[in-house]
Amino acid sequence: MASRKRPETRKTPEVVVRRKSKRSRSPRELEPEAKKLCVKGPGSSRRFDSGCLWAGLASLQVSSPCRNIVRALHHHKLGKAAWPSVQQIGAGGSITGLKFNPLNTHQFFTSSMEGMTRLQDFKGNTLQVFTSYSICNFWFCSLDVSATSRVVVTGDNVGNVILLNMDGKELWNLRMHKKKVTHVALNPCCDQFLATASVDQTVKIWDLRQVKGKSSFLYSLPHRHPVNAAHFSPDGAQLLTTDQNSEIRVYSASQWDRPPSLIPHPHRHFQHLTPIKAAWHPRYNFIVVGRYPDPNFKSCTPYELRTIDVFDGSSGKLMHQLYDPESSGIISLNEFNPMGDTLASVMGYHILIWSQEEAGMQK
Repeated sequence: MASRKRPETRKTPEVVVRRKSKRSRSPRELEPEAKKLCVKGPGSSRRFDSGCLWAGLASLQVSSPCRNIVRALHHHKLGKAAWPSVQQIGAGGSITGLKFNPLNTHQFFTSSMEGMTRLQDFKGNTLQVFTSYSICNFWFCSLDVSATSRVVVTGDNVGNVILLNMDGKELWNLRMHKKKVTHVALNPCCDQFLATASVDQTVKIWDLRQVKGKSSFLYSLPHRHPVNAAHFSPDGAQLLTTDQNSEIRVYSASQWDRPPSLIPHPHRHFQHLTPIKAAWHPRYNFIVVGRYPDPNFKSCTPYELRTIDVFDGSSGKLMHQLYDPESSGIISLNEFNPMGDTLASVMGYHILIWSQEEAGMQK
């Protein structure tokens, strides 16, 4: 089949924000207050005082709409300047990866289904194009950046991974997987090590100094299902993987060949759902992930809620669940701020901001 030419990028005049839906909810969504889940009890962890941490988690609340918080922060920093409008891609051109430029916080890198990996600013300007496909058959699915090594790494939908320096020079371009590369991640403490995840049901570990071809990986970690993500822990000592069915794994970086810790968890995937990805807390050894109840999952209960689940990273024990009865959609992505006291959760067109009451952001 002949390749189709990629349509031109269109610019929209403003960012559109969809408010929370006011529709009436079904009886399934309106379960009794007893269904609102709370702290399950303290658990052991090698890296923190669990009692203090879980008490902090218990005080988390969902704050007012994200738009108001972001606008307030923007006005606080820039005065009453107009809200910036970043150039949008248009239909079918979703952003697949985003990383702030570690050398300039007013800039960010993106990978997209538009077929580009590029550096942009908040005025909507493209400062530099690192990779580009001119046809619709190929696009980029993942992205990571290192300030120490000054490199950008990106993966595409047919298994290629490209490494470039921050000047845009391509260092290598290799087919590392048989299918789409869903995630690339550089080790935060030793960034010559790269983890790549793919729908070919593998996660591979690479040493950037020794990459010569598709067989030069250090380790290949087979999974039973396609893999959505592979995240190194903040200390670089562990690797967290999320598949497209019902399994979260935690590997030890010092013993890749050792069987991983397995955490059964319902988060099955379908075409129009943003892939669910488990993430680390930036300071403590615990994991957050959105739950998509599955009637075929072993421990599924009637009217199970679409919660944000918090697991102890050492034991795999479920410690806490967050739920907002007014926002009962599927939480696909979760991201903590660097201090770890505020959590942003992505649910379709909405972003929920969870913060402790002391932060002054109440529901």
